[in-house]
Amino acid sequence: MRKTAVFQLNIATFVIFVSGCLLMLIFRQTVKPETADTISHGDDSQKALTEHMSVNDILTSTKNSTNKPPLKLILLWNAMSPELSDNPFITFNCPITTCLFTADMSLIHLSDVVLLRIDVLEDMPLNRLPHQRFVFLHIESPISTKLSIMDNPRFRYNYFNWTMTYRRDSDIFLRDYYGSVLPHDSMKGNDTSQRKKFEKELIGKEVMDNDTDLAAIIRGKNKMVAWFVSHCSTLIRREEYARQLGQYVPVDIFGNCTKECPTDCYQMLRTDYKFYLAFENSWCPDYVTEKFIRPLFYHAVPIVLGGADYSHFAPPHSYINVRDFGSPKELADYLILLNNTETLYASYFDWKKDYEVVRTDMSGWCDLCQLAHNDSLPVKVYPDIKQWWMLGEAACEYNSTKHF
Repeated sequence: MRKTAVFQLNIATFVIFVSGCLLMLIFRQTVKPETADTISHGDDSQKALTEHMSVNDILTSTKNSTNKPPLKLILLWNAMSPELSDNPFITFNCPITTCLFTADMSLIHLSDVVLLRIDVLEDMPLNRLPHQRFVFLHIESPISTKLSIMDNPRFRYNYFNWTMTYRRDSDIFLRDYYGSVLPHDSMKGNDTSQRKKFEKELIGKEVMDNDTDLAAIIRGKNKMVAWFVSHCSTLIRREEYARQLGQYVPVDIFGNCTKECPTDCYQMLRTDYKFYLAFENSWCPDYVTEKFIRPLFYHAVPIVLGGADYSHFAPPHSYINVRDFGSPKELADYLILLNNTETLYASYFDWKKDYEVVRTDMSGWCDLCQLAHNDSLPVKVYPDIKQWWMLGEAACEYNSTKHF
């Protein structure tokens, strides 16, 4: 399948976050000094990095400064790059920017926050200093979580202070490359050009201008349902629902399981298709991925099937939930009604007057830096991280036979 067809946003893509964050730093270190001055933010951290000061010097210089809060050092445990950067906090206009990332594990004792990425974790720091916070960082669902790690007693019990995941009850709510739908008012003051530049660097292509003639795009669509899928078989049998729905309305499936898109998949979705099957591969609380956000961005109505309450992730009447229909046939009848009624279908885009789709939502990283500076927070430890992440009310749903 052509590389521009379907974004396979997975663990490998998440790793790209680190290099994306460090891009501006690398640029500063290679440009002429007078050029670097023109892009400097004036922070002690940026000046120190440009002058190749040691981490100890950087931290000491900011602690002795009376003009701004001291830097907080955030250690990316088992990350890929040893560089330091505060670029994400600057790029996304965070309210607090005095944090530095490092992947140098020898700096464990200097670090204020230690991020442990569960998807790539091979070992872990054994002892936590009193001032440190260990963070459970995960962007995939519990079904993709290594049980060998979760069942390790040292790791499972009384180890983590904070959680940083896609779950809304996390200490740091992280959407990242899953994206978000945000009110226009909440975007005021954000540097849109910087955010779009970051998205281009992260995903390797231009970010489409979303302010086109929406009415003309809607009128020009002449196909019913599309689905871009790479996993042909899932525990919750989402592929079976798609098959049954396809008995009543046209469902065009592209990806590893069937055929390639004839042109760029998402541009094809934007111009041709009215609906998109935003079926998650796991039905877990709050697990809403880019499968849901992308069709919203590309002017198609998502048909969702997952384990989340989608009202927390998008405005009313912006999506269609499979669970609201008794059978694939009932859903198909409703889609046919929308297809035949232009005004009714167009009403599914009224929300765009008040909301914006953000394909890369880095606000969670802003929250992390802000939390790191909040010395008034009481000491917190998760007594059983496995219980919180994947047991009881947090458990994923596996039985789809009661729905179809």
